[in-house]
Amino acid sequence: MEENNDNLNKENGERGPGVHFLLSHSYLVFLFSVILGVIFDIFVPFNLFLNVPSQSIGVCLIFFGSIMVYWAQTTSGNYKENEPKFKNKSFFYRGPYKFTRNPTHFGLLIMTLGLALLINSFFSIVFTNIAHVLTKIFFVKKQEKILENKYGDLYLDYKKKVKNWI
Repeated sequence: MEENNDNLNKENGERGPGVHFLLSHSYLVFLFSVILGVIFDIFVPFNLFLNVPSQSIGVCLIFFGSIMVYWAQTTSGNYKENEPKFKNKSFFYRGPYKFTRNPTHFGLLIMTLGLALLINSFFSIVFTNIAHVLTKIFFVKKQEKILENKYGDLYLDYKKKVKNWI
């Protein structure tokens, strides 16, 4: 769950980045994918999406992705307020976390693809997909390892039941 786990390293005596550090850097990869895509589109024009439906789809994707990110962030942000209530059971099965282990990444992918469609940037779509694969390999795996160390069997059970799709 993408919550305030930055102090994990202090609690376990480990060194290295916390969950929020990893997440912020993975989000930057998506930003740079769009910027790099726009730069490539300037030098190598490749206009695939010149019609209004693709722009409408782009707006819808941005809207849907924003809702997903907001839902994930408010769900994980509300954990601290309800911490005693969730002490003896898994708090991972709440909000969008019931359906996917990384709803913020999923929402960000959808938003970024929507932006690429909206601005008619073929290379942004390509680089966004590459960014998604890279963040899954480098950032999400590290995030999950931190959560496994912090929550142990509780998180491992959650990983078995909820897929990390997309």
